[in-house]
Amino acid sequence: MKILTIDRAKCTGCGACQMICSIAKKGTVMPSDARIRIRRAGGIDTQYAVVCQHCAEPVCVSACMRGIIDKDPGTGVVSRRTEDCFACAACRVMCPVGAVTYDRDQEAFVTCDLCGGDPVCVKVCPTQALRFEDVHQASLDLRSKYAQNLLNPTEGGVN
Repeated sequence: MKILTIDRAKCTGCGACQMICSIAKKGTVMPSDARIRIRRAGGIDTQYAVVCQHCAEPVCVSACMRGIIDKDPGTGVVSRRTEDCFACAACRVMCPVGAVTYDRDQEAFVTCDLCGGDPVCVKVCPTQALRFEDVHQASLDLRSKYAQNLLNPTEGGVN
């Protein structure tokens, strides 16, 4: 199973991922229609990408009043039947990372669908802050980074 990971230390908040996502999903450059977002919290040094993490136990699935959100046990991808969404926003409220966005054309809440297993945002990220990688390898990398930080605390934090 593969996931989209974001290295916040590398993310500059340039917005290239938002632009390509909006082109892929809507056919036009409209960052507000992207399923990946740049979160700007407090200043230029705190910009980073936010995207659906396809959680191990996604709370959006249980929060959905219509039962239209599912997690594929094989791929781990959380998907939605947007035609049945009545835009109650329960999934958006419950999302722990704030990755649920409203699609005006579909009149439904949506999240990243990993572009069917080939996320375009990863291809355009100029700093390689976005990666599409095996979940186990991503976990090992994060643990290694955390351990390195414990051993060398002056070299930076864990992302």
